Amino acid sequence: MRVVYTAPNRGHHYRYAAALQEAGHLHAFISGFPRISPRAKVPAELAAKTHHADYVQTVYIASLKAKAPAKVSNWLAYMSKAAQDYACRKYVKDCDIFLFYNGSGLRSSRYGQRHGAISIVEAVNSHVSYQEDILREEHERAGLPWEPFPVYEKERRLQEYAEADYILLPSDFVRNSFLEQGFPSHKLLKVPFGFDKMSLAGSAPAAAKDADAFTVLYVGSLSVRKGIRYLLDAFTRLQHPKKRLLLVGPDAHDGALAGILIPPGVELTGSLKGDELTRAYQSASVFCLPSIEEGLALVLGEALSFGLPIVATTNTGATDLFTDGQEGYIVPICSSDAILQKLQHLADNPDVLHQLSAASFAKADSLDGWQQTGHNLVSALYGVHAHAHPH
Repeated sequence: MRVVYTAPNRGHHYRYAAALQEAGHLHAFISGFPRISPRAKVPAELAAKTHHADYVQTVYIASLKAKAPAKVSNWLAYMSKAAQDYACRKYVKDCDIFLFYNGSGLRSSRYGQRHGAISIVEAVNSHVSYQEDILREEHERAGLPWEPFPVYEKERRLQEYAEADYILLPSDFVRNSFLEQGFPSHKLLKVPFGFDKMSLAGSAPAAAKDADAFTVLYVGSLSVRKGIRYLLDAFTRLQHPKKRLLLVGPDAHDGALAGILIPPGVELTGSLKGDELTRAYQSASVFCLPSIEEGLALVLGEALSFGLPIVATTNTGATDLFTDGQEGYIVPICSSDAILQKLQHLADNPDVLHQLSAASFAKADSLDGWQQTGHNLVSALYGVHAHAHPH
């Protein structure tokens, strides 16, 4: 089984390519991640199979840093994926499976299919039409201006969904968004992300935790997509004599905080890394992720590894990581009342908080790490390859 894999980012993609290489199935890995980045170094075991298509992506990243007009950056993002697509063509003719990040493989996918290759598009977020509908509704609800996906970008994603033989997904939430759009279940391959259990826990001296305080932690960008307005509203109404809310992450400057009076007890830390982030997790009583849309939030695994009970929405992929009522609570999106109810319950019942905390530690120990996720990916590809080419 020979696999060609392409992706524009580093993220989990290097891990996936390494898993395919370790299993002896990586024919070529075409990376769009800019080589000028200090994080761009390709693992030694991948060097011989890695090919770069990062020139336009580098210009795109530069446009973001220079705060170029959105129309310019959007077009560059589209063209950077088109450049990756073009670079893949020379390899897919000789492969059995072409696995590509959504937006990065339409033409090479068609070419590969004509030569007998199985086409698999990787969708790390929900169906693009679902995303667009739910984010439009949220912007309208908040009275914020709405900018839809560029038509050309959305159209290419939709074509890839329709023409690919399979769609690789990370969570039940993402899978359900495709089922709602009429995709057959047999076309949807779910391989949840893994997480490094020791990536944070134990990497810094334990932070002193105030036993009398009830500290809610959020990690992620402060954006409309992340539902940060609902968490702030719930925290404002939370009844506790010593409540704190740590908002860890950059302001996305998309209007999420527009017109909101930040209540007492809220600390905006900006982005934290390493020991500082570890201490934020260690100081917390509970972790809350109110996102409106994301495929599978890796911060949930991090929170579990620190024994934090979690309050997260259905649209975070939470059901693939923990059980509602055991390690935390899964609540509807766009409901500050639901978030408040669960936070208040934990604040008022220390015994429940401690019980969920112990369960979170245990759950973190049982979750798949990235090595197992790599095995799961290879197994899923074996399955589709065997089905298409029975022995």
